[in-house]
Amino acid sequence: MTIANELVAAMALPSSFGRTAVAPPGFINVTLDPAWLQAQLAPIAGAGEQWGRSELGRGIRVQVEFVSSNPTGPMLFSHARGAVVGDVVARVLEADGYAVQREYYVNDQGKQIRLFGDSIRARMLGEPTPEGGYSGDYVTEIANQARTQGLPAEATALATFGIRWVRNSIEHDLDRLGVHHDHWFYESTLYAGLNTEILGRLEASGRIVVKDGATWFKSDTQKDEVVIRSDGYPTYFASDILYHFDKFERRHFERVVDVWGADHQGQVGRVKEALAVLGIDPARLSVLLVQLVSAKLGKETVRMSRRAGVGISLREMLDDVGPDALRYFFLLRSADAQMEFDVELARRQSSENPVYYAQYAHARLANVLNFGAQAAGEPTLDRLNSEWELALMRIMLRWPDVVRESAEALEPHRLAFFTDELAAAIHRFYKNCRVVTEDAPLTAGRLLLSRAARITIANALGVMGVKAPDRM
Repeated sequence: MTIANELVAAMALPSSFGRTAVAPPGFINVTLDPAWLQAQLAPIAGAGEQWGRSELGRGIRVQVEFVSSNPTGPMLFSHARGAVVGDVVARVLEADGYAVQREYYVNDQGKQIRLFGDSIRARMLGEPTPEGGYSGDYVTEIANQARTQGLPAEATALATFGIRWVRNSIEHDLDRLGVHHDHWFYESTLYAGLNTEILGRLEASGRIVVKDGATWFKSDTQKDEVVIRSDGYPTYFASDILYHFDKFERRHFERVVDVWGADHQGQVGRVKEALAVLGIDPARLSVLLVQLVSAKLGKETVRMSRRAGVGISLREMLDDVGPDALRYFFLLRSADAQMEFDVELARRQSSENPVYYAQYAHARLANVLNFGAQAAGEPTLDRLNSEWELALMRIMLRWPDVVRESAEALEPHRLAFFTDELAAAIHRFYKNCRVVTEDAPLTAGRLLLSRAARITIANALGVMGVKAPDRM
């Protein structure tokens, strides 16, 4: 306490700070001056959609690669979590001044694609699904369309046709979710010349060994990993090395953010090690691991399996709860935490539903501003001094920091946490402070506060890709 009191006596703070107090066992509590808080309302209202955005990223080129679900079937609801996380990471980086490209990586090579083609062929010929193949109803739809177009029952051609069909389906569902990609990158374009070049560079660095008929990457920190199988086909690890070399050295992105499923966790260190061997700073690559999600339907929990045709499609869930609930709910938990999506709560139109609660806060302010549109008078800001008004100001003034910190940490869930807190402050202000009254100066001041708060929550919802309705 003695030290704290001596520090307070020595502190010289700007005029924006108000009361300074010492509390046991030695905390120093500093409060922003109400006059300074009140003076920020007009600049916020004037900034509009730009409030909270910055140029801190200085136009640095960043690529965000996300979704990248194998093109072997329509998107499951569980895939949407990575789609939302990746999209909002891209949005918050843009809000912080980065130049962002959104990319979808299409795995159109390898064993699963061969099984996909074999599965379509089997369905065309009325044969059993091959072991490990795909048995969903959508395979029948693809087979029927291939037959209608006169395609031969040849697995490679059917796989190519199926990939096009699946991509159209995925793009349609992502569009409904509000997710768009600037570029679709096909794995099959990686191997022209690049395969030999990169393998040669790794071999020259003593990192390539051949054993058991396969080609391996020799790791210094983890177990060795196969890059070319004994059958001559490259592994996912080989594709990852080539793909990231292409991103950094051919397309010259300064930073890359990958959004992967949690089952790829073991691959992160190996990919970064290979990049370092190739002379690329591994710190330029950030990988977000998105944990599994299940759907809770009443007392039943549904887990997803595309191959067996079991689970809930993204399209079904969009029809059921809509894109806003999907996006908001996925942002309520950190991406690295498993989550259970409560479908019944997402359907509910009440304050128990977080997205409804946030959107209703915006609609309430829009209604107040519409009702007070004809009010005249100069605002007396110093009268906006109730606990509810000052609390609302303090929360919404944190918005630029929330954007910056979310971009720096690549943690989009911070946006939802902030929006929850802001919505609660808006509802308390609405309940306890009548805005439009016969007191013209007070009305003008509270309308200005309402306008600043509406802009803040609209911008927060906007960065999350959630609508900010004026009426509900």
